[in-house]
Amino acid sequence: MALNDLTEAAIVQALDEFDAIGREAFLDKYGFKPARSYFLVRAGKQYDSKAIAGAAHGYVSDGFEPLTHDQLTGGESQVAPVLRRLGFEVINTQPRNPDWVRDELILALDFYLMYRSALPDKRSREIQQLSTDINKLDQSIGLSGGDTFRNTNGVYMKLMNFRRLDPTYTAEGKVGLTRGSKAEAVVWNEFADDTVRLSAVAQAIRDGMSTDVDAADAQEIDDPDFTEAEEGRLLTRVHRRRERNRKLVQQKKKSFLKKHGRVFCEACGFDFEETYGKRGSGFIECHHTKPIHTLKPGEKTKLDDLKLLCSNCHRMVHAKSQWLTFTELRNLLKQ
Repeated sequence: MALNDLTEAAIVQALDEFDAIGREAFLDKYGFKPARSYFLVRAGKQYDSKAIAGAAHGYVSDGFEPLTHDQLTGGESQVAPVLRRLGFEVINTQPRNPDWVRDELILALDFYLMYRSALPDKRSREIQQLSTDINKLDQSIGLSGGDTFRNTNGVYMKLMNFRRLDPTYTAEGKVGLTRGSKAEAVVWNEFADDTVRLSAVAQAIRDGMSTDVDAADAQEIDDPDFTEAEEGRLLTRVHRRRERNRKLVQQKKKSFLKKHGRVFCEACGFDFEETYGKRGSGFIECHHTKPIHTLKPGEKTKLDDLKLLCSNCHRMVHAKSQWLTFTELRNLLKQ
């Protein structure tokens, strides 16, 4: 293998030539494009790793020729380990893309089941549109990555991962792409046998997608005691916005106070004012009871959609996936 011929001295000579003639001339001379991710670092300066390796091959010994871009078929990621083995520092300026989140997997699974019997080619218009939709979603939830982030190749591979979970596919003795994640299996188990609900959730995610991201929402630090909704990150944020709508919460409290004469938890009956005196007067949390995917686009929250809960009860609703319904919470308290 040509890369195994490289030596430390040859790499140093290529680096010296790079410094002598400049980056543009060096890349032009050896026919390489600028590096996208991997750079060799010497004395704080970054060098295009693939071009350095290609040029260095011509410095190995008499009779050796520089390697062309086409001869280094493994790309930057294959060159990096060789350079590191020779004692050079190589950095990746575009780290590995983040793992897929539930929202993305829901859209992908909805697509997969729609085309279950015959998936479109990865160069098809349908796969390109799915890639576009997922990237638009990721903008909405503040998720990003490198140049390969959720491109058509990556999206198509994720669809292939679902095949390993699909009994109609594995029954034929096929396996699909086996190196998937547990998250895919979780989403599959929750939605694959309920395509009506899956389609409703996927459509709600599409309806909620926007490039006009609220900065506070995009950078929101997840509460460790608040588990993401089965609908994913985007609709969880929509849910929390509705629960935190100050005007709506005040209207709910006012209506409840008028009816009952005091404010208390509708699940367990806890009254903050009874326990904490004036400091607890009017204090209570608000819970939105309807799954967001069941609401029509533009549908406003009604007071009947809200329940007043103490902090403990509200946390228990959201503590694990799937979230408890209000009835389930009440039944749990009775037990």
